[in-house]
Amino acid sequence: MKWMSSVQRVFQRDLPDHGFVAIDVRRAWSPTRGMGYHGDVIVERRSADRRAAHQPPVVASASRKTIEAVLQDLLPAAQSNTAIGAALVRQPRLHGERAPHLHW
Repeated sequence: MKWMSSVQRVFQRDLPDHGFVAIDVRRAWSPTRGMGYHGDVIVERRSADRRAAHQPPVVASASRKTIEAVLQDLLPAAQSNTAIGAALVRQPRLHGERAPHLHW
């Protein structure tokens, strides 16, 4: 069982058309790793009035011993529009539908 504390936003940038990409990190504990940090790259494309009812998709995550290590792992993906686009295409659809698998 993992214990997680409140979220700290350690990176955010605007997307070209609208929305933003962010890296959110929280302190986490697991029985196998002990204390550390877990981070997610989220992509928010909805307008501000629609955000309250929905969670943004997570396109990458990492768990490490320090915030700096989490940021180092996730920053390349958060800075790349190509990586974000590819990750969003691979996201599962609503109601259990599978996203198409693309071969690069």
